[in-house]
Amino acid sequence: MAEILCPLQEMASSQPEAPAIIAPHRQYTYADYHAYVSGAVENLRKAGLGEGDLLAIALPSGTPYPLLMMALFRLGAVACPMNTRFPAQYLLDVLERIQCRNMVVPYGASVTTVYGRLFALAPHDLVDDRVDGLGAPIAIVAERPATIVLTSGSAGVPKAALLSYGNHHHNARCSNQNIPLGPGDRWLVSLPLYHVSGIGVLFRCLLGGAAAVFPGANERIETAIVKYGVTHVSLVATQLHRLMQTPEGVAALAQLKAILLGGGPVPETLIRRAAAAGLPIHTSYGLTEMATQVATTRPNDPIERLLSSGCPLQPDTLRIAPDGEVQVRGDGLFLGYVEGSAIRRELTEDGWFATRDLGAIDEHGYLRITGRRDNMFIAGGENIQPEEIEEQLCRLEGVLQAVVVPVANEEFGTTPVAFLRLDGPPRINPEYYRDALAKRLPRYKVPRCYFPMPEAEGISEIKFSRKDLAAHAQRLVMS
Repeated sequence: MAEILCPLQEMASSQPEAPAIIAPHRQYTYADYHAYVSGAVENLRKAGLGEGDLLAIALPSGTPYPLLMMALFRLGAVACPMNTRFPAQYLLDVLERIQCRNMVVPYGASVTTVYGRLFALAPHDLVDDRVDGLGAPIAIVAERPATIVLTSGSAGVPKAALLSYGNHHHNARCSNQNIPLGPGDRWLVSLPLYHVSGIGVLFRCLLGGAAAVFPGANERIETAIVKYGVTHVSLVATQLHRLMQTPEGVAALAQLKAILLGGGPVPETLIRRAAAAGLPIHTSYGLTEMATQVATTRPNDPIERLLSSGCPLQPDTLRIAPDGEVQVRGDGLFLGYVEGSAIRRELTEDGWFATRDLGAIDEHGYLRITGRRDNMFIAGGENIQPEEIEEQLCRLEGVLQAVVVPVANEEFGTTPVAFLRLDGPPRINPEYYRDALAKRLPRYKVPRCYFPMPEAEGISEIKFSRKDLAAHAQRLVMS
């Protein structure tokens, strides 16, 4: 089986005094990083964890996170990052579904268990000790399970994707070849570490010898960029829009070497504004099952290519099936979905994973995402692909994000309804949107009702649940 020399040990040897983790009140060099991870490995062993064991991490973003994750990888255990906004019972249900009976929780938190043995420790009981010295060379089996990451899909219960150490390592290496990252660079951890995109930042920094920057809990992104000398950042569309609302935000973004955009569609108007401001943006397409990025635009790509989802990071890893579905394969492809004690991974006969996303490859080899197979619905006998309507809405002035969902209708069976996130107060004029869309789309595709995007708990800036929005729309229409 293929083995990977521990990149943390290599960095601790080659650049021990270089910054590796930067936080408001603490900085770790690569020597420190390695020493505290070595200490955490010993503490995890003392707590009874070993190879193959699962440990849920229910912590806010901060320095204990990378120390724990790297210790688990070295130990051969599996890190299961959890959304800290999960209600307690929901969290326990998820842990039972993946058969995880060990969890790290914030200091002072109480955990009630409803099954078996649940081991819960505060992070400082695990990551406050250091073991100095490099020790013998450490090799990690590439195929060894490393993380279970919950997919944040657009509908239904999230699936638990099992990724290997090699999946994360390979994706980070390909990303760094496309967007250069090296010693002296600093990547801001601005996305949650329970998302695969957040985990990707840790691996990219580690392989590049760069520093991962953890801002304070209430520290604004633009403030952190300037304060910590950040060079790279990952953003979703909402974060980019908010930053571009102020001169301070634009100035902070302008000092960066790279801005990686992902987590969902980015409005064309926002991309054009960012490009016109000279910001070093990269649009991308990725998924949990491929350890984050699959395709990304290249440095200095022209605006026409920035309006795509990028070029595959490696050849022969992405194709479009005859029915328009995007399919992927390669060293980044996950091990499967965890379902109790079983692991399931369905591939085509020739070894490709069907993403259920719809897309096309343009003449330059860049991917254009057009929709998702399981989002289509039928209204009055006509097929409705909501992404087509959303794209047209996002071309209208002031629309930052649009989500179109079906609601029950006596006449047509279902009919489309739109949720909008606007640039400014959520004052929606339905007649304006209906008239504008009628010039671009068939009448049966034009939503009759328009509502502000809910900002309540559970509506993620990275992913949203179409199922939840459809249920919310039905309630609004019926009220």
